[in-house]
Amino acid sequence: MLDTDMASYVIRGTSVELLERFSVHLKQLCISSITAAELQFGMEKRKSPLLTEKVNAFCELVPTRPFGFAAARQYGKLRAILEKQGTPLAGMDLLIAASALAENAVLVTNNTAHFCKVPRLPLENW
Repeated sequence: MLDTDMASYVIRGTSVELLERFSVHLKQLCISSITAAELQFGMEKRKSPLLTEKVNAFCELVPTRPFGFAAARQYGKLRAILEKQGTPLAGMDLLIAASALAENAVLVTNNTAHFCKVPRLPLENW
C-alpha cells in the first residue's frame, strides 16, 4: 500500500528508479481511500489541468481499498496505544496506517521514521 507521499512522488514522475519499481510491483500495489482523498484534495487545491489528469490516471490505475470496519478497529487500537505512549501520529497518517494493517499490507512510504512508531506495521522505503 502506497502512502500519500509515495503516491505523490509516483504521480510527479521525477524519479526513474521509483517509476521502475512502481511498474514492477504495480499488480501488488494499492492505496487507501484516505490516500485517494488526500490526492483529490491536493489536485483541487492546485487547479492544474495537468495535475488533475495525472492524479485521475493514477487513481484509475491503482486499486483503492475502502476504509471499512476492520480499518476503523485498527485505528481505534492504534490511536489508544500511541496516545498512551505519548507518540501520537497525525490524523490522516494514522488512518493510512490503520488501513495498511487492516489489509495486511506493507506500507510503502518515504516517511519510515514517522510510521515506525506504529506497532506491527511493515514498512518499505522506495
